Amino acid sequence: MILDPLLLIILLLIAALGFAVLVFSPFLIELKRPRDKGPRRILKMPLEGRIRSIGKMPTAAKSDEAEYSSRGGNIQEVLDKAGVKAVRIGRDTLRILGDVSFLSRAEVSDNIVVEGSLKVGDDCVFHRSVKAKGNVFIGNRVVIKGNLLSEENVTMLDEVLIGGSVHSEGSVTIGEKAYVSLSVVAVGDVTLFENSEVKNNILTRGAIKVLKYPKVDLPPSIDEIG
Repeated sequence: MILDPLLLIILLLIAALGFAVLVFSPFLIELKRPRDKGPRRILKMPLEGRIRSIGKMPTAAKSDEAEYSSRGGNIQEVLDKAGVKAVRIGRDTLRILGDVSFLSRAEVSDNIVVEGSLKVGDDCVFHRSVKAKGNVFIGNRVVIKGNLLSEENVTMLDEVLIGGSVHSEGSVTIGEKAYVSLSVVAVGDVTLFENSEVKNNILTRGAIKVLKYPKVDLPPSIDEIG
């Protein structure tokens, strides 16, 4: 019996394909098998998650003349009632004329521009950027989702989260377990603890000082050592 040439070619192709599958199937199975990639980096809780975990907070601000707090109130109304002069610039920026202090657990949704010095109490949340012409003092566990800028010195206490960069025309001091998701840029010195993290670069004309963790308070004189 003589096979048709076309049928013979088809049979040969089927046989070749079957042989190829038989030979290379173990290799294909090995490629599909999950591989151990070794130790994996334990990711920190994302910044947004840390912010959400804080929850909603009352809005509060104070000046040397008056103090006022309002749960869920408009920040400009809060400042006005506290005797702090503020001017709105556009829809999302508030310029504060003079020095200002935000009470602990304040929540602010606007960009804040302060013409004087700025003090922020513990556990505050700023959903945008913060800028001040004077010195800036940031309390413990404060979250700033945008950038933090100052034309003078910046001092941040422990567990502060900055979603952008920190820029200072003076020096920058960063406490323990703080996190800056971009860079720190300063004209003066930059001081931070070794358990704090700056995700990108630290750029400074001064010195970078890394302090040991935990803090150790040494006695002022050898006579006080028991």
